[in-house]
Amino acid sequence: MVWMQARIVAVAVLVVLQTGCGVGDSNARPTAPVTVTVTYKGKPVDGAIVQFISVENPQPAVGTTDSAGVCKLTTYNSNDGAIVGSNVITISKNEIDSKNIKPVRPEDKDLVGITPPPNLKSLIPQKYSFPGSSGLKEEVKNGKNAFTFDLKD
Repeated sequence: MVWMQARIVAVAVLVVLQTGCGVGDSNARPTAPVTVTVTYKGKPVDGAIVQFISVENPQPAVGTTDSAGVCKLTTYNSNDGAIVGSNVITISKNEIDSKNIKPVRPEDKDLVGITPPPNLKSLIPQKYSFPGSSGLKEEVKNGKNAFTFDLKD
């Protein structure tokens, strides 16, 4: 579970770093608008983190689905889409596993002042969270792009 927590932190850091990148960045690659719809067991997935990872550039496009399971991706600027070309897709949705929350007690002297990271529970099949196992690939083309992913167990 530590690797899952590290992945979520990495995604958050990437999103924060992206806000400082503009289209004037000399490393910026061409992007195209991308709208994604995610369903699981025939129902929209709300709150899923979607990433399009270009095979030519490590800058991912990221979006979070709404209650209809839809999101618009951002690479450099809000809703600018994903990098044009071949992309590997990851989709994850997690919640804190409340059964495994362990509060820090005063007698835990080594842990005073440290909040242990929560354990996370995947709400969709975990295979979609990793580029090597998601099996999801798409070609982003110039112009508007729309993709639908119906996740299976």
